[in-house]
Amino acid sequence: MPDIDMDALLAQREEATGSADTFAFTFAGQRWFAKDPIMADDDWKTELAELASDVEVAEHYLGAEQYERFVEAGGRNGVVLLAVREYTKRLQDEDAHGRPTPRSASSDKRRKR
Repeated sequence: MPDIDMDALLAQREEATGSADTFAFTFAGQRWFAKDPIMADDDWKTELAELASDVEVAEHYLGAEQYERFVEAGGRNGVVLLAVREYTKRLQDEDAHGRPTPRSASSDKRRKR
């Protein structure tokens, strides 16, 4: 099995999103950028672990200035947390080649009915 070229992977990600450590999501017709919980630096992760409320966590993911604009656009902390959950779920659903994992045979049978 060939090595994973992390330099190429991070460069590709940075080209696509403008950052190697954030991900984008759309809410209220606007594009928002949240910190990738996997690629964030250690200090950011330590600060995240020390937060007590969902509001603080959501603000930490977006940054204070962007979170303020997000709330003004009608957003709330639950939307940010849901975006993070969906993002991490999608990462888990992709295999090493960036393709969704194969469907199970049982789900194929249900679809044919």
